Amino acid sequence: MKVTTLIPARRNDGSRVSARQRAEIIARFWQRFGGSTIEGKTQGDWIDPADGTHYRDECWKLVVTTTPDRWPEVERLIAEVGRDLGQKAMYVEVQYFDGVRILRIE
Repeated sequence: MKVTTLIPARRNDGSRVSARQRAEIIARFWQRFGGSTIEGKTQGDWIDPADGTHYRDECWKLVVTTTPDRWPEVERLIAEVGRDLGQKAMYVEVQYFDGVRILRIE
């Protein structure tokens, strides 16, 4: 399966993510999943449904491929990166996921 996420160039507080930190984040993906691709810089807009705040983000589009059984690991890593960067949410797109996943709610 192919997983795409966006690594922000700036945190929600407006501070820039350094080139060194971006390189460290990217390395976490290729080291764990055996490779990654940066598909370039992109810009997007998002409205936080919780409070209506509008965010315009410049991001690096990062892609990894892995097997469906490793999806929870990818999801955890994306969440870790989001926490490290102080994000409220992280964009995640999954393609070619074959199989059913049961999300347990406790």
